[in-house]
Amino acid sequence: MLFRSEAKGGGFFHKPQMVLRTPELELEPVDVPGMVAANAALMEGLVYRAIEFIHDQHRKRRSQADIVAVAFSGGKDSLATLDLAQRALSPDEFVVVFADTTMELRCTYEAVERARARFPNLRFYTARSHLDARESWRLFGPPSRIHRWCCSVHKTVPTVLKLRELVGSAADVVILDGCRREESQRRFGYTPVSAGCKHATQVNLSPILDWNSAETFLYTWERGLLLNDGYRYGFVRVGCAVCPMASQWWDAVAWQVDQDALEPFVSILVDQSREQGVPEAEVKDYLDAGNWRGRAGGRALAEGGNRVLIAEAPGLLTLRLRQTRDDWFEWSKTIGQVSLTGSDKGVLTAARDGNSYPFQISKHGDATEIRFESFQPADRFLRRDLKATAYKVAYCAHCRSCEAECPSGALSINGKTSINPELCYNCGNCLTFVEKGCWAAKSLYVTQDGSNMKLRVYQHFGLRQQWLADFFADPNSWWHTNSLGPRQFEAMRDWLADSGIASKGTITGLGQALKSMGGAGSELVWAVLWCNLVHGSSLVRWYAQDVPWGRSYSKAELLELLPERFSESTRQNAWLALTGLLKNTPLGSGMGMGVTQMQGQQTIAINKQGAKDLPELAVLYSLYRYAEQEDRYAFTMREIEKAVLGPVAEYGVSLDMLSRSLRGLSATRPEWIRAELVRDLDNIYLESASSSEGVLALAK
Repeated sequence: MLFRSEAKGGGFFHKPQMVLRTPELELEPVDVPGMVAANAALMEGLVYRAIEFIHDQHRKRRSQADIVAVAFSGGKDSLATLDLAQRALSPDEFVVVFADTTMELRCTYEAVERARARFPNLRFYTARSHLDARESWRLFGPPSRIHRWCCSVHKTVPTVLKLRELVGSAADVVILDGCRREESQRRFGYTPVSAGCKHATQVNLSPILDWNSAETFLYTWERGLLLNDGYRYGFVRVGCAVCPMASQWWDAVAWQVDQDALEPFVSILVDQSREQGVPEAEVKDYLDAGNWRGRAGGRALAEGGNRVLIAEAPGLLTLRLRQTRDDWFEWSKTIGQVSLTGSDKGVLTAARDGNSYPFQISKHGDATEIRFESFQPADRFLRRDLKATAYKVAYCAHCRSCEAECPSGALSINGKTSINPELCYNCGNCLTFVEKGCWAAKSLYVTQDGSNMKLRVYQHFGLRQQWLADFFADPNSWWHTNSLGPRQFEAMRDWLADSGIASKGTITGLGQALKSMGGAGSELVWAVLWCNLVHGSSLVRWYAQDVPWGRSYSKAELLELLPERFSESTRQNAWLALTGLLKNTPLGSGMGMGVTQMQGQQTIAINKQGAKDLPELAVLYSLYRYAEQEDRYAFTMREIEKAVLGPVAEYGVSLDMLSRSLRGLSATRPEWIRAELVRDLDNIYLESASSSEGVLALAK
């Protein structure tokens, strides 16, 4: 007798519990040849389009690319991509690179060797970080859903560096990958051609992006390709032995089939759990529940802590490094030229603005202090880059991730950092590719208690669409005739003030403009309101700037990102206010600022997706707000991509979507904006005589 059953729980140390559902089922073996034959016409079209895509893209890019490679992981998707590539291209037109993370299961290594045997005419290479994964887990702390440094350090960076080694210099590379939208919410927003999405000098081509799992398996069977045995064990996807994105089912099955591969990393997790104070009797349950996956900082890590203290004031920037792992003078070459004027002083001439900034440097044991005075002309980007050099010097683990971002080959890391100033473009890629400019710093940093951030939590009430509609219906009498309770009224008053809609009991000119644009029923109004809240609300600004786009956060994960000095009650109220805002307005599921996941009446998670569609006037409004903040009206797409304000930071829009909006606005509103987005140009020009509020008049 057969039963339909469901696996519940499980993990490294406990097998899943099987919950029986429907009894007395009979299984009928699948007729694989018949299934392949029945879907032959469908697959013929998909395969033809994929092969044509590879061939056409290769023809367009072969003159620009130094090398073309298939990224091969040993899974079904990369195997299908490899087979398609060898059908579309000749063997001398590409190479195959397997990124050995040193965290692979035995079945993956076997699949790679079987692929080599299947395609003997292809050039296979293995890319591997000089850091063994067990060593990097100690240096960076175990990866988590928030700190996924492992993908860069052990997969994409070694691949880029291997290709550069094959070419013999810094290289522009084209990577054919097996990414599919179906695999994750984050990948749903991918495009078939992505330039710079992984690394600055890399273009990714995804020929099976729109295929589903069934189509991938059909192609595998029809072509007689050999599958990774992991799928036979019960894996849906085959990846690293211990992964922060894996499920309890994965942990349980992987532990049973290849315990030797998992044990070194599980041992590290056990040690970390003990260091966190998890009682010995609860360690196994703690790990099986996946609690280790939610780590948001370095607080419980032996290598964790704050090694950089930054003091800022008008005309002053002081960088205090409590310990150093690298040479600040070497990293300063990425910003400009340093000339020493004494044993403890010098001048930095910044490539960004051409200005000279005197500094003093002093050492106190292992600590170093770099003090810039007369720093007034420096813009926020120069400040950001200097801070990044401090984080690099204090935390660098020589993982070589930033080396992969260098387009000129000026940066070399081989036990120590070396920068050739003759080759350096001062482009800043190595300083801005990740938060704090360094994977180790991002993973190990602990939010300081001394933060002066004041968090407005709106009496724990989020703004509601109906509240805004009631206000716009009669903004003059609303103040004394509304139906809100006392605390709800105080919350709404603060939401109105922080969004710029009302001040001191009176609707503002901005509020009047939003009312005339359709009020609470207009998507554009909500987009403008969100932009204003990013500028004016400490809670929304923190959420927009400090919580990365493109993934889901549990309540515990999100609140751990808040500065440690806030009390538990403040954190809880912040959660309620934020989820209330996203759940009860079009900002959440409608616009993608944060889709709330419910369990009964409780909000248990937020998926911070980002806008998939956005009114063009909202993009224009956001750009003008950014220009007014910076007091300049010309910038580049790269600047907007990295900035902490503007449409990318505020709405989580993709660069492709932003480019389309900018081109559309340039065509329809040339008196407001001009965007040069062709070839190597990415300039954006706004009209300095215009304003963000003036943009709203265009909606009438």
